[in-house]
Amino acid sequence: MPAEIRETIREIEDEAERLIEKARADARGILEDAGKKAREILSSEIFMDEVESERDRIVSEAEEESKRKIEESKEASKRITSGVSSKIDKFSLSMADQIRGIN
Repeated sequence: MPAEIRETIREIEDEAERLIEKARADARGILEDAGKKAREILSSEIFMDEVESERDRIVSEAEEESKRKIEESKEASKRITSGVSSKIDKFSLSMADQIRGIN
């Protein structure tokens, strides 16, 4: 009986050793792949022309948007100023009528 237990323990230890070796081999493979990919990424060239053209496009769109908003603001300002002028004119006439005693 003790011999059978020792044999079973030895089999379990051998199986554990095989699993550990397989895990180590898998880990080495994963690390090698990661290293290759890292070297590829680090050695690849960034296409600055593409980056610059994208930047220029974004800046251009922002400038157009700001011009549009400025024009909209100017138009709103004109409408407000026009409304205020007519109200001031009406108020002035009303005050003049009050002073002259005309209601």
